[in-house]
Amino acid sequence: MILNKNLEENLKRLNNKFKRYGLEFNPEGNIIKVIEYQKYLLNDNPKVKEFLRGKYFVEFNSIHLWHIGQYGINRLSNKIIKVKPSEGIDVLREKLYSFIEEIEERELKISIKDTLEKYPIFFESPGAKIKHHAYKGGLLEHTVQTIEFSLAIILNLDNKEIILDKDLIIAGAILHDIGKINCYRTENGFFEITETFLKQEHIINGIKIISQEIKSKKLDELIHILASHHNTKEWGSPIEPITNEAWIIHLVENMSSKIMG
Repeated sequence: MILNKNLEENLKRLNNKFKRYGLEFNPEGNIIKVIEYQKYLLNDNPKVKEFLRGKYFVEFNSIHLWHIGQYGINRLSNKIIKVKPSEGIDVLREKLYSFIEEIEERELKISIKDTLEKYPIFFESPGAKIKHHAYKGGLLEHTVQTIEFSLAIILNLDNKEIILDKDLIIAGAILHDIGKINCYRTENGFFEITETFLKQEHIINGIKIISQEIKSKKLDELIHILASHHNTKEWGSPIEPITNEAWIIHLVENMSSKIMG
């Protein structure tokens, strides 16, 4: 098997992370074989097995046993699988607050700051359990990326024919995933879902949080952004985007989650 730089780096990260669990990942023919230093190790560690299946596409069959097949190899060859933010949490936090300062409506700006102060876990939470930004500070990084992409779109679209509310876009980008602060917990080095996730998921819980914490004449528009940012009911949104601002948040947060995390 010919390893490109992405695949080589991903294998290095895999081996560094899972060596302590007694696992090794070795290219062998047209697969990447998962070597267990103890028999039935993965079956005896369901959380590790679930993570490897979801994040690194590890699969099992009677021929190769545990391994990464062609689909997983293709995915691991396309990009580096991130295990931490590209920038430090302090740097990302500073960026986030600089964007908050661009909000003109005073009440909205202050209430966002107060909410982040009330829920400091925001700065350490993951963006998801496995799929994207699944590491400490992942939610913060995903949020900053969403703001940056949104502001880039504003520069290209904001004109006399297309009216955009910059305050609403920045606030929506900051708050669209705020419910995730209550949806995940860390257990033995892995992220687990909480009871809040099971009963509300992050969209409903996020709407609950901003309804209680955010003071703004634009609150109803913000609620629409949170409710619609996954676009369809199939993807978890109770309603599809109908405003320019909601479409922008949906598109850019989706791009961040699919490409950047």
